[in-house]
Formats: sequence, structure tokens, C-alpha cells
Amino acid sequence: MTQKLTWSFSAGSAGGALNTTGSTEVDAVFNAGVELDANMANASSLALQIDDVAKVKLLAISSSLNDGKVEVKGSGNAIALTGPMVLYGAAVSLFATDLSTIKVQNKSATVPATLTILVGLALGA
Repeated sequence: MTQKLTWSFSAGSAGGALNTTGSTEVDAVFNAGVELDANMANASSLALQIDDVAKVKLLAISSSLNDGKVEVKGSGNAIALTGPMVLYGAAVSLFATDLSTIKVQNKSATVPATLTILVGLALGA
């Protein structure tokens, strides 16, 4: 059964602003949280078990640390999180061509982090 996944984004300063909202129909939504220890020597694998990226309508990853010490890696280079990463539609494939597993790492010497991941899937896509 499909459900409506709604989203909104707002950012701005005195120089300009962007405010947008929308929705998309998805068949499944999952939300996961993972705790990352401080001072991880190596990246850990996080199983998302999504092999067909074309089915992903929304991928959002946020961290409790936004200082660039937490990194996530799909198919390309690792991305240091300095805020939430939100990818919609075809943009998801810019991060990963396969989301079976992603790599996560917390390079902060003293502060543990929490990663939150939200995925919206259209299984019939």
C-alpha cells in the first residue's frame, strides 16, 4: 500500500531564502538510527539492504555532530557531514549506485555521534 511521504526545506539569510515543500508516493519508509563511538579508527559498514537505487525516492542522513568529523560513504568519496544530507529522486545515485551497505565513521576524538537515516522506497519503480 502506498503512502505519501512529505518533505519541506527552508534555508535563508538576509541575502536570500529558499522555502519549498512537496510530497511523493512511496511503498515503504524506514528510519534507522545508529550510534557511532568517538575516535573510530576505521569506517564501519552499515547494512541498508537496498540494491536497486532507482527505487529510492528519498535518502536523508543527519548526524548529531555537524563539524565534518562524521563521514558517510556510498559508491564514491566519503562525505563529511556538516549538516543534513538530503537526496531526492535521481540525486540518490550521485551518492551511491548500490545501497546494500554504506560506510560510516566518526573521527571526533572525544564525542560520540548519532546518525539518523530516512529512506523512502517505491518498490514498483
